[in-house]
Amino acid sequence: MIIKTLALTLLLLGSVGLASADFNDAMRHFEQQEYRQALQQFSDAAKRGDADAQYMLGRLHAAGNGTTQDFVQAHKWYNLAASRGHRHAAGARDALAERMTSSQIARAQQAAREWRQQDAAGSQSRPDIDSLSDQETVVEIQRELNRLGYDAGPTDGAMGSRTRNAIYHYQADMGISQNGRASSDLLQRLRQTETDEVAAPDTSSEVALRDNFSDGDYRRNPAWTVLSGNFEVNQNGLRSIVDTQQVTDRDSRGLSSDRPEEIGLAVLGMILDQRSNDRQDEAPAAVEPAEIFVNAPVDNTFRMELDFASQQRPGSLAVGLFQGNRPQGTGYRLIYSAGAQPGLSLIRLFSGNAEVVARHDGRLDLEDGQFHGIVWTRDRNGQMQVRVDGRNLLSVQDNSLRDPFQGFVMANHGGDYTLRRIRLED
Repeated sequence: MIIKTLALTLLLLGSVGLASADFNDAMRHFEQQEYRQALQQFSDAAKRGDADAQYMLGRLHAAGNGTTQDFVQAHKWYNLAASRGHRHAAGARDALAERMTSSQIARAQQAAREWRQQDAAGSQSRPDIDSLSDQETVVEIQRELNRLGYDAGPTDGAMGSRTRNAIYHYQADMGISQNGRASSDLLQRLRQTETDEVAAPDTSSEVALRDNFSDGDYRRNPAWTVLSGNFEVNQNGLRSIVDTQQVTDRDSRGLSSDRPEEIGLAVLGMILDQRSNDRQDEAPAAVEPAEIFVNAPVDNTFRMELDFASQQRPGSLAVGLFQGNRPQGTGYRLIYSAGAQPGLSLIRLFSGNAEVVARHDGRLDLEDGQFHGIVWTRDRNGQMQVRVDGRNLLSVQDNSLRDPFQGFVMANHGGDYTLRRIRLED
């Protein structure tokens, strides 16, 4: 029995390492334009259910890199990656479908169904839960989450924010306690969950804004407008850098980057300074922020999801929704203050006034080189909730703003921030 268990453990650990190695090696070949080698290694990883590898196979077949250009195969792999929660796959599949005939699309969909059936038949002999190590348990949980359409990332056994957020979302959909932890009980529940049990998305909601900046240009699809400062798109998303050391000598409060708790207060002051044109002769407390907005009409109720990374502290980032035609005017702003307390504040701008309606008094300290997820919701009763990496940090009811919102605005008031993804729906 001990020998069998050891053999199973070695086999599983070997498959984890192999899957990770296949994908990483494949990406190196892809970046060096060695497409045939990349195709083979992406194929090996895709057969083990790696959504990232399936997405890359879609790209290779769509472009004809390393193989004959084949839209049917590309659509199939995009479709499979999308069903496992890959964030870019659905958009790539839909864009490709516009270049395909209805017959090609039907063949691609049939090919995806056949692949899923074969994959399901091959997954019937899953390892016994009691025999799994902690890393193997995470691998199995990632595999099951991806099967159900949650984006848990590669099945590499690494318990990162992507896997943790997928667990939170699954637990929320199933109505069970949300702790974001990998456990044998969770794995057992996942294995018992069929795809038709997962809460289907609300078809009554409409997506007002969706962007992952994969096209390398924030000025189109959708078109963002820079109000001040500089922005660029790199491989990680939309980035802006504002030096927190630059302050004016006209600030009577003596704002300094050595006092990070005042950075967040400065943001509120700067918002107040922007409320009317007759106060533009007053110098702001800090250097001019980098501000950008995009028109995205959404109802008074909304759900916003975004992933961002913060690279330095102190600093402060404000994101939110505005009403009317003034991005700096009426609306809500969610302010993250890096290295400060409160670490997160929700501000309401209305009739030239700014008021803090909720705040999380603890420090967040998200400067760890990772992307962090924010989910901000508002229901018809004005109840708002803000979750960061699955943790519910803010909950408040506010009915002051009843009109629809016109768009999304982001302002960097000091720091180095990257917005990787945003989705806004009503």
